[in-house]
Amino acid sequence: MKKSKGQTLVFEQVLIFTMGVVILIAMYALFVMYQNFYTSVTMSDHARQVKEYIASAVLELSKYDFNSSSVIEIPERIGGYIYKVKLSNAGINITFVGKEFSDFSHIFNLGDIYELSGTAVSESGKIVIEKKGNKIRLR
Repeated sequence: MKKSKGQTLVFEQVLIFTMGVVILIAMYALFVMYQNFYTSVTMSDHARQVKEYIASAVLELSKYDFNSSSVIEIPERIGGYIYKVKLSNAGINITFVGKEFSDFSHIFNLGDIYELSGTAVSESGKIVIEKKGNKIRLR
């Protein structure tokens, strides 16, 4: 009977190492997918909270009969991204700079009563909301 000179042992070790590498790559890909999913859910939820906060400030100013303004503090970044807040008669839109993500919501029927406009960037950490007559503007 002819004995193999360690070839079977080397082949087994290479096969086991290859299986380990395959499992490692599969686990890495799975964890990256989970991370991307939870990051997008978190960003969407945080953007919704910022929109609701800005909408409540706009609604608060709309209650007054006189000209007024308000400065509100907002997060400078959401998920590490700077974002733009745009106010229009249709509603509030948040768009992330450098990421293809945008979130929109209506502000009740406020666009029928007031002229809503303005855009602000989150870098400063503050938004100024001004009400003059029937116009409400972000800056």
